[in-house]
Amino acid sequence: MSADYPLAPRGRRLFSLCYEALLVLAVVLASGVLFQLLLGLGGVKATAIAESAVWRGLFGVYWLLILYGYFAWCWRRSGQTLPMKTWRLQLVMREGGVLRQRAMLIRFVVCFLAFAPLAPVMVWVRHTPDMQWLKWAAYAWLALPLLWSWLDKDGQFLHDRLAGTQILLLPIVRE
Repeated sequence: MSADYPLAPRGRRLFSLCYEALLVLAVVLASGVLFQLLLGLGGVKATAIAESAVWRGLFGVYWLLILYGYFAWCWRRSGQTLPMKTWRLQLVMREGGVLRQRAMLIRFVVCFLAFAPLAPVMVWVRHTPDMQWLKWAAYAWLALPLLWSWLDKDGQFLHDRLAGTQILLLPIVRE
């Protein structure tokens, strides 16, 4: 398949990534509401339970499973999430063939480690104004995997390079 279609340009992949962030936010919010509804976390006693470290840990694991499930399901079905379809991008193995579970997991973990620290740092900096340097450190951390694409010989992002995947630009289909 990689011989049929060119690699997707960096700008198109970045725009798709921004769109993906909005969609992931919606998935996280909806799954959070579902989690609280399923466990009946309402009222004073339930709030105390929900604030415990164990529940926060379970909630974090739940979110990771939901997010990985979303991405793995989309990538396994067609190699595309909704934003990737919009931008005519498709995730494939570099050597061709069906996307492997291990490659999807590596890609997800590397992306998670790159992007997940940004949200808590931004919340913390907002409530601790003398920690503005931390905000800039978080931005630098966020930029590292993206800057990798300028150093990579094929222009691949770090998560694609490590997972052995690539994103192709699909042709316009006129019906």
